Parts: sequence; structure tokens; C-alpha cells
Amino acid sequence: MEWDTGATILAGVVGTAVMTAILYMGIAMMPRQMTMNLLYMLGSMMTPNRATAYMVGAMMHTVNGILFALAHTGIYRVFELESDLALWGLLFGLVHWAIVGVGLGMIGMIHPLMKRGEMQAPGMFAKNLPAMTVMGFLMLHLVFGLLVGVLYEAWS
Repeated sequence: MEWDTGATILAGVVGTAVMTAILYMGIAMMPRQMTMNLLYMLGSMMTPNRATAYMVGAMMHTVNGILFALAHTGIYRVFELESDLALWGLLFGLVHWAIVGVGLGMIGMIHPLMKRGEMQAPGMFAKNLPAMTVMGFLMLHLVFGLLVGVLYEAWS
């Protein structure tokens, strides 16, 4: 199978959109248990304006989703994986979760609102947040990996 960059980018965008939609549905349904407002957290690193922060955060999250999808499908290509990409996607979703989980542990050191104590630092793997947020953080990355695998296999 030849590497299909278009299918990769589209799978990354769709995977990120679904992941983000599920996150915000969880926040709407369980606001005390699902507390990581991801788009605001990402965007407020760049701008103090709340509305702009959501837009910047959405762009950052989408670009990150595309980059992770490129990594996923690049690994498919390197190892000549052409089938069962749903299962491989789950595995890569787990790796994606591990990488981002470590990054969450470092964000408090650079995020201006967290440094000033105006926003809670999530901690490594979101461990400073409620248990449902921690579990949701894992599940959302598995969903992303699964979707990238399934969609890439279907579209490439």
C-alpha cells in the first residue's frame, strides 16, 4: 500500500474532531468529573482573550491530530502494515496517550495561567484531575487511534 497523505490528513482531522466532540459532550454531561477544557487550555497559552483562545486551541489540537496521524500512518508504511489497521490504531492510540500524558505533566511549567495559579495544572496523565477525566483522557486517545486506523485503511 502506498502512503496516502490526503487520507492521512483527513483521518487525522476527523479523528481529532470526533475526539474533541466526545470530550465536550463528556464535560456537558458530567461537568464535575470531566474538567479538562482542552481547547481553552491550549489556546490560553497563546492569548488571554477567551474567545480567541478557543479558536487557537482548536487549531493547535487539529494540527497535533494531523501530526499524530502522519506518525501513525508513517509507521504503517515503514512496517508495511496494510490490514487490521483498527487494531494497530488502538496500539498507536495507546502510544499517543503515553506521549501526550507525559506532555501534560510538563505543561504546568510553561502555561502562563497555570504558573500564576489561575488554572489547575493537569499533571502527568491528568492525574491532578478527577478520575473520570483521567479515564476519559485514555479513552479519547484510543478512539483517535482507532479512527485513524479504520479511516486510513478505508480511504487509502
